Amino acid sequence: MARCHTLLKTPNITNCNIKYTKMKPIYKRSLKVAATILATPIVLLVLLAVLLYIPPVQNWVVKKAAAYASESTGMSVSVERVRLSFPLDLSIQGLLATQPNDSLHNNIDTIAAADELIVGVKLMPLFAGNVEVTDLDFRHVNVNTAQLVPAARVKGGVGRLKVEPSKVALAKETVDLGPVLLTDANLDIALSDTVPEDTTETENNWQIAFTRLSVKRSAVNIHMPGDTLAIGVGLADVSAADGDINLGTGVYKVGTFDWRDGFVTYDNNFAQRQKGLDVNHIDLKNVSLRIDSLRFAQKGTKLQFALNRCAFREQSGISVTSAKGHVSLDTAHISLPDFRLTTPVSWLKASADMDFSTFSDTNPGVMRLYLDASVGKSDILQVLGMMPLQFILRLPEQPLALHADINGNMQNLNIREVSAKLPTAFNIKAEGKAGNLTDTDHLTANINLDARADNISFLLPMMGLEKNSSVRIPNGITLKGNCRANGVQYATDFVATQGGGSLRGRGAFNMRSLAYRANVEAHALPLQNFLPGMGLHPFSGELVADGAGFDFLSSKTRLDARVNVGSFHYAGYDLSNMNLKAEVHNGAGRALLDSRTPLLNGIIDLRTLLDNRRIDANVICNLLYADFYKLGLTERPLTTSMTAHLDVKSDLETTHSMQGVVGNIVLRDSAATYRPENILIDIFTRSDSTHANVACGDFVLRVDGAGSVEHILDNFNEVSVEAEKQRTERYIDQLRLRERLPDLSVYFNAGKENILSRTARRFGYEFRDAYINMNTSPVQGINGNVRIDSLVTAGIQLDTIRVNISSDSTKTLFDGQIRNNRYNKQYVFNALFRGAFYQQSLFFGTRIYDDRNRLGVALGVKADMEQNGVRVSLGGIDPVFGYKKFKVNKGNYVFFADDDRISADMRLQADDGMGVKVFSNDSTEALQDLTVGLTRFDLAKVLSVIPYAPNVSGVMNGDFHYINSESDMSVSSSVRVDNLSYEGCKIGNVASEFIYMPRDEGHEHCVDGTLSIDDQEVCTLSGTYITSGFGHLNADIELQRTPLLMLNGFIPDRLLNFGGYAVGHVKVDGQLDRLDVDGELMFESAYIASEPYGVKMRLCEDPVTITDSKMKFENFQLFARNGSPLTLYGNVDFSNMSNMTMYMRMRANNYLLIDSKEKARSEAFGKAYVNFLGLADGPLDALRFRGRLDVLGSSDITYILRDSPLTTDNQLDGLVKFVNFKNPDDVKVERPPLSGLTMDLTVSIDEGAHVLCALNATKSNYVDIVGGGELRMKYTEVDGLGLYGRYTIGQGEMKYSLPVIPLKTFTIKDGSYVEFMGDAMNPRLNITATEENKTTVTNEAGVGRSVTFECGVEITKTLSDMGLQFTIDAPDDQEIHNELMTQSVENRGKLAVTMLTTGMYLSDNSMGSFNMNSALSSFLSSQISAISGNALRTLDLSFGMDNTQLGSGAVHTDYSFKFSKRFLNNRLRIVIGGKVSSGAEIENQNDTFFDNVALEYRLSPKSNKYLKLFYDRATYDWLEGYVGQFGGGFIWRRKLQSLKDIFRLKRIDNNDYMMLQNGNKTSLQQKKDTTAVQNTDTTSVKK
Repeated sequence: MARCHTLLKTPNITNCNIKYTKMKPIYKRSLKVAATILATPIVLLVLLAVLLYIPPVQNWVVKKAAAYASESTGMSVSVERVRLSFPLDLSIQGLLATQPNDSLHNNIDTIAAADELIVGVKLMPLFAGNVEVTDLDFRHVNVNTAQLVPAARVKGGVGRLKVEPSKVALAKETVDLGPVLLTDANLDIALSDTVPEDTTETENNWQIAFTRLSVKRSAVNIHMPGDTLAIGVGLADVSAADGDINLGTGVYKVGTFDWRDGFVTYDNNFAQRQKGLDVNHIDLKNVSLRIDSLRFAQKGTKLQFALNRCAFREQSGISVTSAKGHVSLDTAHISLPDFRLTTPVSWLKASADMDFSTFSDTNPGVMRLYLDASVGKSDILQVLGMMPLQFILRLPEQPLALHADINGNMQNLNIREVSAKLPTAFNIKAEGKAGNLTDTDHLTANINLDARADNISFLLPMMGLEKNSSVRIPNGITLKGNCRANGVQYATDFVATQGGGSLRGRGAFNMRSLAYRANVEAHALPLQNFLPGMGLHPFSGELVADGAGFDFLSSKTRLDARVNVGSFHYAGYDLSNMNLKAEVHNGAGRALLDSRTPLLNGIIDLRTLLDNRRIDANVICNLLYADFYKLGLTERPLTTSMTAHLDVKSDLETTHSMQGVVGNIVLRDSAATYRPENILIDIFTRSDSTHANVACGDFVLRVDGAGSVEHILDNFNEVSVEAEKQRTERYIDQLRLRERLPDLSVYFNAGKENILSRTARRFGYEFRDAYINMNTSPVQGINGNVRIDSLVTAGIQLDTIRVNISSDSTKTLFDGQIRNNRYNKQYVFNALFRGAFYQQSLFFGTRIYDDRNRLGVALGVKADMEQNGVRVSLGGIDPVFGYKKFKVNKGNYVFFADDDRISADMRLQADDGMGVKVFSNDSTEALQDLTVGLTRFDLAKVLSVIPYAPNVSGVMNGDFHYINSESDMSVSSSVRVDNLSYEGCKIGNVASEFIYMPRDEGHEHCVDGTLSIDDQEVCTLSGTYITSGFGHLNADIELQRTPLLMLNGFIPDRLLNFGGYAVGHVKVDGQLDRLDVDGELMFESAYIASEPYGVKMRLCEDPVTITDSKMKFENFQLFARNGSPLTLYGNVDFSNMSNMTMYMRMRANNYLLIDSKEKARSEAFGKAYVNFLGLADGPLDALRFRGRLDVLGSSDITYILRDSPLTTDNQLDGLVKFVNFKNPDDVKVERPPLSGLTMDLTVSIDEGAHVLCALNATKSNYVDIVGGGELRMKYTEVDGLGLYGRYTIGQGEMKYSLPVIPLKTFTIKDGSYVEFMGDAMNPRLNITATEENKTTVTNEAGVGRSVTFECGVEITKTLSDMGLQFTIDAPDDQEIHNELMTQSVENRGKLAVTMLTTGMYLSDNSMGSFNMNSALSSFLSSQISAISGNALRTLDLSFGMDNTQLGSGAVHTDYSFKFSKRFLNNRLRIVIGGKVSSGAEIENQNDTFFDNVALEYRLSPKSNKYLKLFYDRATYDWLEGYVGQFGGGFIWRRKLQSLKDIFRLKRIDNNDYMMLQNGNKTSLQQKKDTTAVQNTDTTSVKK
């Protein structure tokens, strides 16, 4: 153009214009072409963009893109629908990406799936390099990374991910997120431990900021391969605000983090689950967390935040209600300046500052900790985990206070104070310094300890001691001590005190040389506080030990120790000056016990040689006296003395031996002194054989085996393993079992009189003879027999026990017998059994006969082992139950399958309809449907022949059902018993229905039941029991006129009986250790009575309420027959079932306690009026009872004394004792003493109270007294029952008959008394009883006069050891009185007995020709001795007196007597007779008093044939005069119906006769004619 302007200035302007005009069209065309070229791409882009907004084009593009994605990724990708809106709003629906599973053929894995993906982006900011997202919304997205991410597999779904408008600056690398919402996400992340760590460094400078992130209803589970470790997090409501994440600087900030209603689980599945807090299995619920000002910097790994809220509840029960504080930490340091934590029952305050290198060995950091805490009981228990129930119940309810103030490190630790205090329990404090804690060779420490224990008895259950144990931890224990360490040297000093006593100790120990030194001194240490009830007293003594090493087989070990008991008393015995010395030097050791105490007097000396190859020991014992009872070794009095010499050798491998003798043994118990023979011991074992031989009198034990003891025990263990294997696999291989048996023989034989038998007797086992002869062999199997005679245990007496075992190549047989003979006073029966083990089965059969040899029970059972279970069937013996024969169905069986299923078809039927059915319904869908049915089942007949079964009668009908399905199981029953009676107590027609159903895989148990009596429902039960935790019970019990008489059968000896009805409702709910019981009980027409003691009390009908497990008695009254009430006020608290307590006040005035007439079972009858005031309180197992009982003067009681030294029914028992080995001693069942009761009762008896004490059942002998006194009755578990005080007799009489002395009535003198000194059954007596006798006394001149005598008896000493002295006096006749006073006490006693026997005064002065020192003197002496002691029963005694007047007018008197006694169950009869004479013509009077003696013996218990031996000193023969005869004879007696019966060889015996009589058959008239044939050989001596 410039050029054109130039040309215009020239003359040649025309040419220029021409050219310009020509060029203009060309330029325009060029511009158009250029514009077209430039616009075409833009148009195409615009056109393409426009096409993308057209749905068909969108679908086509999606298909192409999906196909490309499928081809490139190897996955199958599909999209249902895509929508793009202007400008850039994209919506994708139905996205699905899948791929085949690498491990499972034909399985498809879904990699990704989404219902809808929405993305909205602004267009214009993109041109500026910014991304502004207007909408980001993902809905119902599921992902599964499968193998795409090697380090982890993420699988799960997201309900919705919503992001509000956000900005991304690509150039600045910043992200500003709007509010983000994530809901309903559930992700499972499986980590891999085989992927190497990615160490690639990449630069990332992005900075992300957000205003609010929210997560709702989501959860994440993370677990390691094999689920060895699993973590779960529940994000129910989580939000984070004001966040700033700088990936470039590595600084992350969050203004607020808030987490509510979440959960966290952590499981280390390698560790087993434990109760309580289990750190390997944590489950946090209700997590609530708020953190403010969170800042984390990657550089230096620094973290700071403020914890403003933290709460959760752990599955163990631990609950944190609040946790607050500031936290600051980095890689080297952590600081918590103000941490606070609270739980519902606990709190903690802490300030901590610690370097992580505090515990390192080199260059350690420092720490500072200051802590105060109060920990409640429930949190303590959760932390401790599973603890004994008694520990939980006894642990005090107060919180545990903790305090700690510590600073320093492992090289220099300063413990300013560490303390723990549990109110009412303990207080412990410690302070000191320690250094080099990680280096034991250079450790230094100096720690002071100060502790006091008030009541720490809750620790006893942790020590394995029950509440009723004799061990106690007393209150008031203090401990002060100091522990020091300096390298390998350790030392301690301590002082412990309790109850005024002390224990001081000091010691030192060298860890390197193992040298030690100890000195412990006790001064008046009150052992009785630690072991109450054992008679212990304060202990003073000393222990000194100095040595090195603990391997006593090493020659380098040395020891010098001594124990000295300075002062100690036990149960009233002085055990001071007991010494024990022990020393070990150069492989030689010695221990010497020298005791010179009343309980243990003797020397025990042990000497031994020790080295690494052998032990050679020698024990010498010279025990002069040892009281095992007082030492607590036996439960009954037993003392002993003995000597022993034993040699023990061992090579410490397989050879061991012991030989020796225990001799000079003397055992003394309360009954007798026993001197057993020496105990010979010879025992050895070595690799090829084992031998033992122990003998002592009639005790012999011999054991011989091949191989060592270890080898024999291994053989038996192999047999056990093989037997278990065969049981599991359902077969019996006799050969495999037998070949594992050891070669062993055992012989044992013991009688009654040996150490073993007497020891067993003290443990409750008594037998007359025991015999075992058993052999085992791999070739012969097991063979032998066992026999026990007269076994008595647990109150049960078994006369004969026999077992025989034999084996052959195919089977093992056994048989036996348990029998009580007809002399057994408990139960007579004969039980026989036999059995066998075969290859695939076993058989057992039994028969039980009663005392009349009738078959009462017979049963044969066979068990066959099959492939999938055991089949049991009846056979081999026809079944008999209750004397009835039963028919059993053919092919009967009960099959116990391996899958716990039971199939059955077994029916037993008797002719009278009594039957038992066991059958299953295998056709149902249930896994198990089993029924047991009883029809007309006569309990009395069935149980009567079962040895020692309870006395139950009634006819039972009913069914029991067991049903088990896949979902539930139930056990139900419907039973009715007509005319039920238990132990003689009639109950009625009883019916019950019961159902039991477990639920929740056996964690919950449901029970429903009803009880009816006489068609009236009297009790219902409904409840559930949950086993988890401590167990939770929820039950309802309804009583509807429940008869109280149901209790009577369970009361021993029927001492009490109840009547009337109980009505009420009781609800039980709560944990077993803390049951909550509520309800109400009422009684209708109810009473408590005691027939033997004539007591009957009527219960009032006021309600008894139960509230919070406390039964309350609010003025509850028990009325006597005179209407006076016994009022109860208090409660029984059973909220703690293991520690129930009672508080009960009792009061009664003019209470008619006894009001009854005499009955057959009466022991006391009449009327007894009392006033009573009492209080019972404390735990039921340690109940304290205090009170006062006043017996009023209007009382008039008769008491029958059935078992006492004064009882006249057995006056002559014990003079002669014959042992009948067929009739063992009666079993004495000892009732255990009352435990846990302390009683202190004052008894005041009014002087007007009248008591008649009958000394026999007929009351022909009695003591009738009126008197009173003050008594005190005390009882403790340790000392038993004690009665103290004096009962003084004001007036009374005693009617009493003694052997020789006829029944007399004595008047008890005023002032006689009975004094109790502790033993209620053995009081001290001071009783004088006299009778007036008037008789004629003749002087030397033959002149007689009437004199009144007072004859009687003085009873002194104690009831069990009475002093019996007969007295005579003539207070109104001075001459006779003076004459009696000159006589000895013995002669006066003889005169008194003579007076009481004959009514005559027979003194030497009044009967000149009568020699009191000869026959009568001898007779009276023996009889008085018999009266003073015990004697035999069934003694027939008779006296006679014959007066003859001679022709001269003089009188001749013969006194004759005769007594006979039967022994050995009436088979042996002894008859003794004699005569003494007085008066005129007495000839040949000598000291031989017994004129004739005869012994008659029946040849068998039922025989009528007898042998007789006799001696007659003064038989008159008309040729020879008085001669003496002795000889023997045979007697045959028969009862005859007629004379011809003599020649009959068979007769009807008494049993058949009685049977005929009972059966109304031919009546037999028995006659008493007796024919005797006697063959006598006599020798006569002329008198």
